Amino acid sequence: MADTPPDQPPDENTGLDQRVSSLETGQQSILDRLDQLIGGITSPPEPAEPERPEVNVADEIRRQLDERAAKAPKAPKEPAAPKPAELAEKTPVPMVRKVEKFMGWAE
Repeated sequence: MADTPPDQPPDENTGLDQRVSSLETGQQSILDRLDQLIGGITSPPEPAEPERPEVNVADEIRRQLDERAAKAPKAPKEPAAPKPAELAEKTPVPMVRKVEKFMGWAE
């Protein structure tokens, strides 16, 4: 203490002021970086692809079914009536026995 003149206060506050100033500067830089990160998160991401129009799935399926129906061959509106010969009763054909099949006698 002999080095400092009696009319000047000691320089204890100068070191403390420099330290506080450096801490405030560091804190401010951290807050700035944090704001940049939070700003990047909260802002909507830029779309990588152009937005396509909203498509209703039910309408899309109906459209595809209509296209498929247009390509399909037209069926007759009424089924052909069976012929009377097809409606007549027929006697059942007996099953071929294994022996006849094995011997080659089956027709």
